[in-house]
Amino acid sequence: MNLRIALTCLSTLLFAATANAEGVPINPGQWEMTSTMKMTMMPQPQTTTITECVEETELSPDSFNMDEENPCDITDVKIDGDSASWSISCPFQGGSVMKGQWEFTSNGSSVKGSGSMAADFNGQKMAFDMTWEGKRIGACK
Repeated sequence: MNLRIALTCLSTLLFAATANAEGVPINPGQWEMTSTMKMTMMPQPQTTTITECVEETELSPDSFNMDEENPCDITDVKIDGDSASWSISCPFQGGSVMKGQWEFTSNGSSVKGSGSMAADFNGQKMAFDMTWEGKRIGACK
């Protein structure tokens, strides 16, 4: 599995959620999201900006899974008004597990969050820290 692809997908998961559990309220519409990732194997931080149409009215950590066939285990979910935090454990091929902590806060029209993940892949330690912020920029196109 290409870890870089998995990590890029993780940065977009904030907007891939379905609103099937209680979560933090957000305003549906077109959102612009900027994430910055620092990774042990990359010399420079990687910054990515995406735009996404969000139709959900809330974001919930329970639905932040990258792979339906090998879902991550989401635990210790805490939702308090406009903030959420959770622990995550994601299995990878070969028996490795990537574990981390995530959090975000939203006022409905903007969101800000951070997280970190770490794993040991065949004796090679890999870790990353990510921060992100997003804002509603209008109606979906």
